[in-house]
This record gives sequence, C-alpha cells and structure tokens, in this order.
Amino acid sequence: MGSRIRVAAVLMGVFLFWLPSFSQAGQEPFPVYKSIEPNVAFWRDIYAKYPSSKGLIHDNQDLAIVYEVVSFGDGDRSWSSKANRNKIKKIKEKYEQILLHLAKGPAKTEEEKRVAALFGPGTTAKRFRAARNNIRFQLGQKDLFQAGIIRSGAYLSEIKEIFKEHRVPDDLAYLPHVESSFNYKAYSKFGAAGIWQFTRSTGKRFMVVDYALDERRDPIRAAHGAARLLKGNFEKLGSWPLAITAYNHGATGMQKAKNAHGDYERIFNDYDGQRFGFASRNFYSEFLAAREVAKDYKKHFGSLRIMSPLHGREIIMPGYVRVDELVKHLKVDMATFRELNPALREPVYSGQKYIPKGYHLRLPEQSQVLRLAANLPANIIKTAQKRSSFYLVQRGDTVGVIARRHGVKLQDMLLANNLDSRAKIYEGQNLRIPQPDEQVVQLAAVAKKQKVASLPQRLASLGPPVSLPAPLKKVKPEQPAPPAPSPVKVETAAAVKEPETEVINVPQGLETARTRTAEILTSAGAANTAAVKYDQFAMYSAHDEKASGQPQDAAADKAVMLANPDVVMGKIKVARVVTRQGKSYGLIQVEAEETLGHYAEWLGVRARDLRRLNGFKYRQAIMIDQQLEIPLGKVDKDRFEEQRYEYHKEMEEDFFGAYRVDGVRRYKVKRGDNIWALCQGEFEVPFWLIKKYNADLDFNLLKPEQQVVVPLVESIS
Repeated sequence: MGSRIRVAAVLMGVFLFWLPSFSQAGQEPFPVYKSIEPNVAFWRDIYAKYPSSKGLIHDNQDLAIVYEVVSFGDGDRSWSSKANRNKIKKIKEKYEQILLHLAKGPAKTEEEKRVAALFGPGTTAKRFRAARNNIRFQLGQKDLFQAGIIRSGAYLSEIKEIFKEHRVPDDLAYLPHVESSFNYKAYSKFGAAGIWQFTRSTGKRFMVVDYALDERRDPIRAAHGAARLLKGNFEKLGSWPLAITAYNHGATGMQKAKNAHGDYERIFNDYDGQRFGFASRNFYSEFLAAREVAKDYKKHFGSLRIMSPLHGREIIMPGYVRVDELVKHLKVDMATFRELNPALREPVYSGQKYIPKGYHLRLPEQSQVLRLAANLPANIIKTAQKRSSFYLVQRGDTVGVIARRHGVKLQDMLLANNLDSRAKIYEGQNLRIPQPDEQVVQLAAVAKKQKVASLPQRLASLGPPVSLPAPLKKVKPEQPAPPAPSPVKVETAAAVKEPETEVINVPQGLETARTRTAEILTSAGAANTAAVKYDQFAMYSAHDEKASGQPQDAAADKAVMLANPDVVMGKIKVARVVTRQGKSYGLIQVEAEETLGHYAEWLGVRARDLRRLNGFKYRQAIMIDQQLEIPLGKVDKDRFEEQRYEYHKEMEEDFFGAYRVDGVRRYKVKRGDNIWALCQGEFEVPFWLIKKYNADLDFNLLKPEQQVVVPLVESIS
C-alpha cells in the first residue's frame, strides 16, 4: 500500500511539474478589463489603421478622446523633421487655446463645440483645464507593424518554442511587435537594443553584452532572456498583466504599485506613481492590441509574404577567430553570415576584435559548411582576444606624432577616428589606436554602405537600424552655439606630409572633427560666414534662423559644433596609481553613465567593496566628476582602462548608428530642475550626449538661468 502511495505521489509531482505555471486551469492569462478597452482600441487603430504618414493628437489620459488626425506630406514622411515638429506644436497650441476657452465658459465656435462633445455633457472647467496639459501626439504605425509581421516569420515559431520550454504563455512571443516591430537593429535613444529592447544592465543579467558581442541583438538568444525575465516578473507579481507591465516599468516599481492598489485594473485606474507614466500605463494595452492584430493580420493587411523561419545550426567557438578567415574557410558569403549572427558587433567585422571564444555561432544547415566547421584549421584559432588601445590627447600632441609613437599608419589613424585631412584634435579626446592587421574603416561609412548594399531578400527587408519613436516634446530650435574654440593652426601639406595640428584646450562647446570643408570661424572671418559649408555632422544655423525668424548672430555664435561620433571624450585613464601595504590602488574621475556596478564588473570585485574603500554609505549615489579610488588587484590598470573605454565606445557607436544630431537649442535651467529628469523628459537624449555639448558645465550644481545646449536628435532611418 505504501509503495502505491509513493508511486502516486511521484506521478502527481510529475503532473504538477508539467502543469503550466503561467495560469490556473481554464483561466485567461491576458484578460481585457473593461476600463482598458478604449486604450486597446486606440492601439489597435495605431497598429492597423494609421500609417506612419499620419498621427493622432489625443488626450493622454482618456485615449478615446482624439482631437485630430494629422497628415504629413508624401515628400516628408518623417514626423520628427523640423517642419513636422513645428506643425505638431502649432496644432497642440490650437487645442490648448480651445480647452482654455472651454474652461472659461460655454463653447462658442463650431470647433469648440466639436471638442467639447468629445468629453461629453457635464464636463467641468477643472477637467478642461487639466486636459490642456494632457495633449499628446502619437505616430501611426500601420506600415511599420506590417513590416514587423513580415519579419516576425523568421523568428516567431522558434520563440514560441523557447517560451514553452520556459513554461510561459507562448503568446508573449508577440511582445516584440510593441517593442521593436521585430527589427533586431532597433535601438532606443537611451540604449535599449534588439527586438526585445533590453537595456544594457538588464541584458547583462541574461546574456553577453560587450564591445565584441551584444546578444541583445540576437532575437533567439535574447528570447531566452525575455522568457526568464517575464517568468520572474510573474512569479513575483502573480498575474500576467502585472508581469507584462513590469517588463516596461520594472518589477520593483510594479510591486510598489501592487502594494498600494492590489490588482492590475485598480493600478491602471488609480496609481499615480512618479515613474508610472504614459508608456507604463499603456504597455499592457499595447500588447493586447498587438497580439490581436498580429494573430489576425490578414483581416488588417490582407495576404502578406511572410519571411520563412531562419534555419541554422549552432557550434560553440573553440577559440578566438578572425571573421574574414572563418568565412573564407567555411565558404559562406558574408551577408548570410551576418544575418545568422546579428549579435556580433561591427568591431568584429572591421577587424578590431575576433569572434569571441565560447560564442554560439549559427551557421547554415548545409552539410559542407557543418563539415568544415567541425574541422577548423589550428592556424586560424587564436588564444586571446584583440586588445583595444586608445590614447588620451594632451596639449601639444599631433596626429602624426601619435601615429608614429604607436607604430601605425597616419591614414589608418585618421580613418579609425574619422578625422579629416586637417586632423584637428583636442585635449581630452581619446583617440583609438588601430591594430596592425586591422582593416580600418569608418563605422559610419560601413553603416551607410550597409543601408544600400544588395543583400539577400530576407536581410534587405530588415532595413537600416531602427531608432524607436518617443513622445514628441515641444521643441523650440535656437541657433546660438557654445563659444567656438580658437582656430587651429593648419599646415597645407602635400599628400605625403603628415599634418602637425596643434592641440588646443576645449572650452564650453565642442569641436567638429568630422567637418570636411570648413574651419571653425573666428570673429575676423565674420564677413565670409555664409560661404562656409558644413557636412551632415556639422551644420550652419542660418537655415534654422530663417525658418524661426530669429536674427542672425555674430559669426562665432553661428558655428554649431557637433561632437565627433567616433571619438570618446572624458577622463577614461586612471589618473594616478598608489601603493599601500603592497597593494595597488587607482584614482579615477566618474564619467557620464558610469555606476559603482560598472566599476565592480570591470575590476572583478563587489560594489560593496568599492563603497567600503571610499567610505560610502549604503545606497549613497556617486556624482559626475567625483574622484574615486579603485583596487587594482584582480585587474590591472590597463585592463580596467580598456574595458572602460570599450563601454563608452560601444554606447556611442550604437547611438550614432541609429541617430544623428540635426542642430542644437538652448534650455534655461529652472528652479527644481534635475539633469536626469531633464534628459528623460524635456531633452529626450542621454546624459552623456548632453555632457558632450556642455563640457564646462557643473551638472552637480545647476543653477536657475544657466543655459544648457541641447542637441536636436533625429532618426537616421
């Protein structure tokens, strides 16, 4: 009898193990609550009705209130263009005035009556006044969503199988329609990458993210991470609506909301947490709408030619290998290789880095390729990764001297750092030193070439890197630039002569190392201002002044100097090394986007060890430009500096691969402003980019009336 009970218990345990963990039997894991139905309907229209040549002006609290459908001209489909930004701004201002009139009294004009009817009878003056601050623009996405449907065929079936393995609902595989339209090249302004839009910090919890390899870009590798993250959210929060919202808002934030209000619907209706904004509040509704449209896509888009699943076989790399040597040995064309291995970053393809040891390489399922992969020649396998080398420019340096000092060709030095023939360099720049066997190319040129290259149909359909749209803020372009640095003395050299450009100290404002045909103007050259030409990375303000009606300023104020995307600024080097009791310690200065967690990772120590060393209290924040001491026991100075440089280099390369700077404006600091909140809200650009344009501004002591130069960023695509 006892044995029967034990057998029954074992069978029951097996049954419970295989029972799906994501919902109770017969329970719908993704309920559509009554209160979110208008939001789901709104997003259904955004995905299936309105293309990206149209957008909606709407209330951000009640999505059933749509004031107007905005159409953009066929010749300019980019909603983020200056003309369209101004168009949206004026329409918003129109409805602000209408709502103000309605708050003061009954509707008088036909337009006021139409707007009042959207709110229904009995709407109070208080409601109309509040609505003035809730006007929002949303771009249509029908064409983008359709492209995502087509792309999803390459990955959807495999992702669903992965989710089943992790015992989470396989319909969660439709979530990338919300995040990225299934484009693995998608990249947000704040560093979220791939179809699952993992941030770097979250991504590193589940996969490899470094200068050579970014598995966030691999839809399949990242799907395992997404499944684990979503499952963890569900186990912590107890429902899928909360778990999905936590994918956007964070599990800790949603736990706080749950503690305050209980279930999802109450949170949706009543929670007003500081960080629980429009995106978090609507994320679950977006998922429901995207799932509905994607599962019944023929109803909305007709018959589509869906990409067939990508089939490949994985092998684990036994060592480090140059990509060109591997592709040559395998007899695989580079375009197919890239398509199957989107996690490999551009430095691998340019020769700066090897394919990493231990990487799960995906190859075509062809017997010849797999046979060659099983027999890699010993002479192409390296025992260590290539090191990154960089040089901190100091006063008196020239590119020619730096190149000779490091034994590299001058032309390679110029290309590696995207310097023009004048080779202007500035104190504080970190110039990359190319490797002797590297095929030196400008990454910006590579990206441009890839956009127009003839690749296989499935790869070509992915398009250029996608930069994800964000809610549009009121932008008032302003042309005065930061003070220009003094002009560099330039020798007009013959082709064989090396430029010996003097290094100057950069004041507030930035150099334009990418300019091909212009020198920074001095006041003496004011008469010739209009004749100066700038390329796409350095612009003149005259065009914007004409458009905005602003008077033209002096020549020195006209030059808008943009940062060279290929050169990292900042004090990346360890300032000083000291020895105490036989142990080495380094002194560093905190740079933008760095945390104690980063330093701990690069040093192979714990963050609390760094806190203890520097006398920090628990949860005490570090500040930009703060001096810190680091231990150099497990990792030496050079390796720490290399990892630090690669972190900043990777961040900037990824950003400028998806965005470009299209001018600047000035923002006057107000009482109570915080730079982090400004970057996330008003500026909508990362802090490191703001710091590039405000080199001498102390962001720890912002004062009212100070002016911050804000770069205006738009998508390359």
